[in-house]
Amino acid sequence: MLILKQTQVQFDGINASPFCAKLELFLTYFKIPFKIEAALPMHGPHKKIPFVEYQGETLGDSELILQRLIKDYKIEQGLTDMQISQGIAWQAMLEQHLYWIMVYNRWVPEQSWKILENAFFSQLRQPLRAIIARQSRKLAKKNLYAQGIGRFNLEQLLELAEQDLKALNVHLADNAFICGEVFSHFDLFAYALIKNINSCEINTPLSELSRQFKELCRYQQRVEAQLAPGCE
Repeated sequence: MLILKQTQVQFDGINASPFCAKLELFLTYFKIPFKIEAALPMHGPHKKIPFVEYQGETLGDSELILQRLIKDYKIEQGLTDMQISQGIAWQAMLEQHLYWIMVYNRWVPEQSWKILENAFFSQLRQPLRAIIARQSRKLAKKNLYAQGIGRFNLEQLLELAEQDLKALNVHLADNAFICGEVFSHFDLFAYALIKNINSCEINTPLSELSRQFKELCRYQQRVEAQLAPGCE
């Protein structure tokens, strides 16, 4: 059985990491047997979560894991080459840009940081809690700066996020899912990211912006309807 190693923190019933949620949803929807074990990023082969123990190997990176499983389980989703190309393009924008704006909104503004700190570090005793939380936030800011998003201020980032959200909103007004009318694995990260951004448990400036785009809310409902049979 595959062992999924990930954070167990959730917001609004979904893993707080969209990458962990993406892989967990994939395993559940395609009925691949698995169990979850708590882990920290430094335990993984790429110093990231999620990672898995699978067929005697330790595999890292949610997308590489997903592609391995698609191959091993011979999962067919009925996508054309054009649809796959579209899916890859949207996934790149969401994972490499909008996701990092969400991370900034969680770790940098003081109000949302207090919620995140309590969610991730409340199980630790003081003074260890304060030390680890402070170091983790410092590392998050360092990663944000290295990625590029951390070089902007919140106002500038919200302007950039609005462009991403508007583009996705327009696309989903004419398409039921990321690849048109066909639900696919490309929808899993998009859904996980949108649901995390819109979370009521960790409300951020990005959350307030995202909720203005009604097609994204409708899309979230459509994906949940698709996932429901696989989550029974």
